[in-house]
Amino acid sequence: MFDFHWKPADFGVMPQIYGIPTYSIFMVLAIASGIAYYWWDARHYELKNQGAFEIVAAALIFGVIGSKIPILIETPTLEKFLYAKSIVGGLIGGTVGVILVKRLLHIKVRLGNIIAPSVALGMAIGRIGCFFNGCCYGVETHLHWGVDFGDGLLRYPTQLFEMVFLLIAFAILHYAKKRVKTPGILFKLFLISYFIFRFLIEFIRVNPIIYAGLSIYQILSVLAAVYLSIGMYLRHRADLKTSSERRQGE
Repeated sequence: MFDFHWKPADFGVMPQIYGIPTYSIFMVLAIASGIAYYWWDARHYELKNQGAFEIVAAALIFGVIGSKIPILIETPTLEKFLYAKSIVGGLIGGTVGVILVKRLLHIKVRLGNIIAPSVALGMAIGRIGCFFNGCCYGVETHLHWGVDFGDGLLRYPTQLFEMVFLLIAFAILHYAKKRVKTPGILFKLFLISYFIFRFLIEFIRVNPIIYAGLSIYQILSVLAAVYLSIGMYLRHRADLKTSSERRQGE
C-alpha cells in the first residue's frame, strides 16, 4: 500500500542525535558490527587467508549497487537514487557480487554459514536507524503499538517487527553454524526466510504498488526465494549423485 501524506522536515522518532543523522549513525554501526562479527568468525575458523576480505568487499560494493536498482524502478528521481536504499536489492546485489568474486578469483571455500549471522546482525541494527529516522514505516493502524512518526498518524512500526525477526534469525544462525555440516547452506536458508518475511510484511508497509497488487520488493522477494529454492534443490540432487558415485567406486 502507498499513501501520500504531509511529511515534516523533522519526520521520525529521533531523526538526529546532537546534530548527526540517527540513520547514518546506525548504518555505520550496522556495517561495523556485521564486518567485525564476520572477521572474528573468519579468524576463529582460520579462514582469514581464504578470500575473506575479497568476499566482504565484493558483497559491500555490489550490495550498494543492488540497493539502488529497486529505488530507480519504484521512484526514478535523483534524490531517491542518492539517498534511498533497498535491503532486498542490496541482498540480491551482494549475493551476485560474492558469486562473481569467487569465480573470478577461484575461491573455493564456501563461507555462507558464517556470513549469514553477520548479515542478519547488521540488518537488525540498521532497522533501528530506520525506526528513529522515520523511514520504512507501516500503514496506519488503530492498535496500541502504533507509532506516530511525526505526521499525526499512528502507524505499524514495521522497522521494529523486522528488527525482531532479524535478531531471532541472528541467534538461530549463530548457534546453528557450529552444528550444520553442509557448507554455505545457512546463508541460503536465511535469504529465503527473509524474502518470505519481507513479502508478507510488505502488505502493511507504505510502498507503491507496481504490478498485480504487489510492490517491487514483493516481486523481487518472490523471484529471489524461488531462484534460491530451485538452486538448493538442484545442488542437493547433485550432491546425492556425487555421493552415490563415490560409494559405487569404493
